[in-house]
Amino acid sequence: MTIVKVCGLTNQADAQQAAEAGADMLGFIFAPVSKRYVRPEDARPIIDAIRSRPTVPVCVGVFVVDAAITPADIVAQSRISGVDAAQIVGANDPGFLAALNMPSYMCLRPETPIQAVEEAARFEPQYQPPWLPTLQLDAFHPALYGGTGQTAPKDVARQLVRKTPRLMLSGGLKADNVAEYVRDVQPWAVDVASGTELSPGHKDHQKVHSFIQAAKSALS
Repeated sequence: MTIVKVCGLTNQADAQQAAEAGADMLGFIFAPVSKRYVRPEDARPIIDAIRSRPTVPVCVGVFVVDAAITPADIVAQSRISGVDAAQIVGANDPGFLAALNMPSYMCLRPETPIQAVEEAARFEPQYQPPWLPTLQLDAFHPALYGGTGQTAPKDVARQLVRKTPRLMLSGGLKADNVAEYVRDVQPWAVDVASGTELSPGHKDHQKVHSFIQAAKSALS
């Protein structure tokens, strides 16, 4: 069954509902450039409350790498928030993930199919336990880091699925197209942010429920 990550969570009600609806992973964006930014210290009580549930989703902190952020910063913010793992966007060097010394994976935003294959080969293995994706594929955007509503090309996704044991697919997914993408590409996991929102950072609970049901039933 396809793993589902609901990303861009900013409040307790949305996180709780996503967990109750069957999300396997919850994403909290710790990048101030994002419209879905939440401070690590504000995410902590949300994550602590989620951990009181009988079934606990994996909690992931999403970080955008720029000149101002270091591996030590990411580790520190992860500890403050209590997330289980880090999703890294924008790193150019695989050594950045190695320097984290914590569960982490790279989100690729390739501009071309050739770039996708090259980046996948560079960033793939070594740092991910089996409960995390090996890589994530998102749609390219020249200015935004995720949550764009744009879809990643299926041909690129299929190519990476053949080479990557646990590929997470994101970008433009929503309840009315995720089943098609799951059937056509067969990724290990799918990730949704804007496709389940009322507005950036605020979820539509019915959309969250419908998305999870569609993704998980697509191959049955």
